[in-house]
Amino acid sequence: MKKSINTLIYSAASLLMLSLVACDALLDQEETDFGKGPIVVQFQQKSITNNFLQDGSGTVYDFEIPIEYQGADGNPLGEDVTVTIGINSESTANEDVEFSLSQTEFVIPAGQKSANVVIQVNSESLNALNPKTVVLEILDSSQTVSDKNTTAITLQAICPSNLEGNYIYINGNESAVTITSTGTGTYEVSRDNAFTNPYPLYISDVCNTLTIPGSYIMDNFGIATSGAGSVDPDTGTITLYYTVDGYFADREMILIKQ
Repeated sequence: MKKSINTLIYSAASLLMLSLVACDALLDQEETDFGKGPIVVQFQQKSITNNFLQDGSGTVYDFEIPIEYQGADGNPLGEDVTVTIGINSESTANEDVEFSLSQTEFVIPAGQKSANVVIQVNSESLNALNPKTVVLEILDSSQTVSDKNTTAITLQAICPSNLEGNYIYINGNESAVTITSTGTGTYEVSRDNAFTNPYPLYISDVCNTLTIPGSYIMDNFGIATSGAGSVDPDTGTITLYYTVDGYFADREMILIKQ
């Protein structure tokens, strides 16, 4: 009887050792595979709108669109990644009229994770009231092409714009305001005429027609904002109609330059 018990104990111990070895083997395989996922190449943004100044000079702008790769352990690869770009059939802009794509082969260098595709934009061929869109497509790569393989670039023509300066609201809380430039035809307005706290808002000027792009009030837990407006070309007075979800819609805000 004692011999049988010892035999059972020995068998159980052997099975336990075999299980541990099998588990170690599985763990080793997982460790070997860690960080070996696919590298996918994509555009950083699915859509972009950019302003291009029309000042009568016939300027052709070089506009850069970032491409990148993601995957594996998150670190840059030790080798170049090649990318081939083409023009997607959904483009409404005409090649060699509103824009040109002079290069279709691009390289993300070893040790880096992104590079820029460049198109040339003929500003004088753009229509401010009917902006065209270039849709670019990643056709091929030395790594895996992501399903995020297209990007749409809206070519927005704008007139010369100079809204920077100090203003005051003549309605609402009648606060003093500073408008500062954030780019070509884009501005930050330091506050609205409704809230006590000075939450900034952002406007884009396209030949005296203003838009407040969809955004969010800072530190507001995601309250969306939007709006539109205009600039009086004779007086410089700015009239905005501002919407803050859950608070007000098309609130009139009139700014007089000081």
